[in-house]
Amino acid sequence: MRYWEIDFLRGVGIILMLISNFVTDLQIFLNYPHSFFWHVFAMFTASIFIYTSGASFYVFYSKSKNFDKILKRFAKLMGLGFLITVVTMLLFKEGTIYFGILHFLALAWILAIPFYRLKSLILPIALLFVLLYPIADSVHAQTLALLPLGVTPPSFYTFDYFPVFPWFGIFLIGFKFGDAVMKSKVRKVRYFDFVCFLGRNSLKIYIVHQPVFVSIILILFGDRSGVLKINF
Repeated sequence: MRYWEIDFLRGVGIILMLISNFVTDLQIFLNYPHSFFWHVFAMFTASIFIYTSGASFYVFYSKSKNFDKILKRFAKLMGLGFLITVVTMLLFKEGTIYFGILHFLALAWILAIPFYRLKSLILPIALLFVLLYPIADSVHAQTLALLPLGVTPPSFYTFDYFPVFPWFGIFLIGFKFGDAVMKSKVRKVRYFDFVCFLGRNSLKIYIVHQPVFVSIILILFGDRSGVLKINF
């Protein structure tokens, strides 16, 4: 059973993501100026996705506790994440995505299983993950193995990075939203149908949109920043 509230919020997130990622592509390829506004916009957009993913996990696990489906989801998302790693490694001089949002969401659905039983304490636990972020961010090591925890090599640069600290805290807060929608009896407004449709197909849109955006920018303007390994 799907809940329209989760689909709707995820749909809002996908709309914001299209805007945010297009601006990011302009920054990468055309030297469009970076600004604090667009940084906050990107973080807010990512928070919506991770929050709704936490809600989706809560609803799914409350109803079925099907470990096989969770493992299949993990394999699917991690496989797509690995594909993105390979593509960015082959095409870009720097900025390889080693642990982006898909890698994180794949891992989060596994990590969340033991925390489900602690749902009465979920808010302080989530807050702990958020508050420990500055500590993890201040630690550096000459290895990529600790990237999921937020420990990076010195001068590490990537286009997309979502470590467990602080983002798993946002994921856990989504449990509260999942619990609320399961109890909700609010009827969907029919004008929300299109946004809900986007939410139901968010993964497909996520996979397709960047190749489309990048192709359009490169065809029209070329690679003005010189970030690609190949000439365009």
